[in-house]
Amino acid sequence: MPTLDIPITLLDPDGGWINMPVHVSELDELPVLLHFFSAKQRGADEDIDAVKRIIAEYGARGLKVISVDVTHSDKELRDTNAVEAFARKHGLYHPIAVDDGSMARAYDVADTPAWLVFDADSGRLRHHFSGKNASPHVRQVLERFIQASAAAPSPAP
Repeated sequence: MPTLDIPITLLDPDGGWINMPVHVSELDELPVLLHFFSAKQRGADEDIDAVKRIIAEYGARGLKVISVDVTHSDKELRDTNAVEAFARKHGLYHPIAVDDGSMARAYDVADTPAWLVFDADSGRLRHHFSGKNASPHVRQVLERFIQASAAAPSPAP
């Protein structure tokens, strides 16, 4: 069972970023979904479709989605063209970290796809799902997190 209650701090991947980098300071007071995947894994297309639906439904409601491609070789880590091509092919415009495996190890991600949900209040890991059939569970949790975030009073300017 993966460890929960880990802060979202390890967002400096060795492989860099596709689309745009993310700094932890940008995530304050936002619920965050870290989606670990492998562009080379069979069935990645279905997984990516689920991510796109989540972004479409929850992105405008305050959810920050960050995908993490867990690479399988030093070549892939040095040359991110394959991950960039995968992102273009699938119409992915959200931040994608290219991980050498260190982020996956830090968050105890053993298999992809994996979905990690961090709360807005503390920025800590609250739910960890993995497997190809996990996205419906993720959606249920996100609905609760997004409603809780919307119900919370806005901070003073």
